[in-house]
Amino acid sequence: MKIQNLILSFAIAISTITVSFAQDGEQLFKTTCAACHTVGKGKLVGPDLKDVQNRHEKSWILKWVKSSQTLVKAGDAQAVKLFSDNNRIPMPDQALTDDQINSILGFIVTKSTESASAKTEATSAASASGNSSQVSVASDSPKAGNLLTIFSFTEYLLMGLLCLLLIVIWVLAKSIKSLSKQLADKISTGTN
Repeated sequence: MKIQNLILSFAIAISTITVSFAQDGEQLFKTTCAACHTVGKGKLVGPDLKDVQNRHEKSWILKWVKSSQTLVKAGDAQAVKLFSDNNRIPMPDQALTDDQINSILGFIVTKSTESASAKTEATSAASASGNSSQVSVASDSPKAGNLLTIFSFTEYLLMGLLCLLLIVIWVLAKSIKSLSKQLADKISTGTN
C-alpha cells in the first residue's frame, strides 16, 4: 500500500510539473518576449518567431537569446544577418536558463503549429464557401479544445512514457509483494 501511494504521489507530481512547464513557456514568453516578438502575427520590434525552430538550430537559439551581441561581434553569419534585417536593434541579453528557453521554444512551436493548422482550416473553409474574407477571421481565432495549447507533442510523449513506467513499477511492486508472501508462507509451513 505504501508503494502504491508513493507511485500515485509521483505520478501527480510529474503531471503537475509537466503542466507547469508548458504553462511556464507561455508565461515566460508573455513576460520576456512578447514586448518585441509575436508568433504568427508579424514583426514587432524583433522578428515574428513563428517556426523559428525551422530557421535556426536549437543550440544557436540558446546562445542568441542569452547574448545576441556576443554572436554578432564574433561574426556569426546568422547573427549578423538577423541583426541587420532588424534595423540593427540589439536584442537584450536574457538571464534565462536553458530549461526556461526550451520551455519558451516549446510554446512557440505549439503556437506555430496552431497558427498553421488554423490557416489551413480557414483556407479550406473559404475555398468551400468561395468567401476569402473568412480566411483572415478564422486564422486569428484559437481552436476551442485544442490540447496542443497546453502541451507540445514532446511533453505528451514524456507524460505517456512516465505513466507507462509508473504502471510497470506498480505491477512489479505487486508481483514482488505476492512472491514475498508466497515465500513467507512456504517458510512458515516448512515446505520447499
